[in-house]
Amino acid sequence: MIVTLGNKEYIFLIGYQWENSYRKAFNDLAGKVFGLSFEDWYQAGYWNEKYIPYTLCVGKQAVASVSVNIMDFNVLGQQKRYIQIGTVLTDAAYRNKGLSRFLMEYVLKEWGSQCDLIYLFANRTVLEMYPKFGFTPVKEYVYSKPIKKILHQDAGFEKLNMDLHANRDLLYDYARNTKPFGQLSMSENADLVMFYCTSFLKGNVYRIKALGVIVVAMFNEGQLHLWDVFGKHEVELDQVINALASVEIKSVLLGFTPKDQTGYVVKELISDDTLFVQQDKADLFLENKLMFPLLSHA
Repeated sequence: MIVTLGNKEYIFLIGYQWENSYRKAFNDLAGKVFGLSFEDWYQAGYWNEKYIPYTLCVGKQAVASVSVNIMDFNVLGQQKRYIQIGTVLTDAAYRNKGLSRFLMEYVLKEWGSQCDLIYLFANRTVLEMYPKFGFTPVKEYVYSKPIKKILHQDAGFEKLNMDLHANRDLLYDYARNTKPFGQLSMSENADLVMFYCTSFLKGNVYRIKALGVIVVAMFNEGQLHLWDVFGKHEVELDQVINALASVEIKSVLLGFTPKDQTGYVVKELISDDTLFVQQDKADLFLENKLMFPLLSHA
């Protein structure tokens, strides 16, 4: 459709990723602003109807965009549908013209009655923008604890080569059908997991076959950074941690909020990004010391 903003006409597109020229325009804008490309994700078949770009174009050039991410979560044992607003982009030549405001207001009006919560992450340069749309910043909390390797419980693990389609299919299946390992866990959002695990974190995917889980993890100077765990059956998180830990690993830092918090040290998460939620929905985070799983950030 055509919209007029500030006496200038723009082509307004919604969910157009299968159209090659406009998808290229979106990728060009994402590359220019954030150094990102979604093309490999699309070509691998993981960009589906849960990631919806709302984009303003001038001809074939994308000049501003806001994306809706439909996020299904298990939240404290209940299924919820959240909307994460992400990939907020404006070409430098088109800033301060009301384009992002138009897109944000359109998205909030369209999705406000279709979900349980709308949220987003903002960097330090735009913290003053989102309260204008009814959002408030809330704290997130990170969980860590010291660990000691239990030698007689070594389950072993193997790195998965994520360039192999068989391993991609395996992870996708596990992520789609996983039991929740956290108090705030994604469900039916395997496509977003694959965005990370076929790009930035492709070298950090491991399978613990004896436990029936796949994990995304890093090992850094005596600390295990466990981004997430995917498994079709209930498994004790401590078993997963022990299987990954060597005797040199002295602590674990989680990329999600564990269901059982016994023994964990809880600290406010210090990050370059701030979580914003709708003002009337902030109590969930204020009362439960949660964090959104790192792999759920869009």
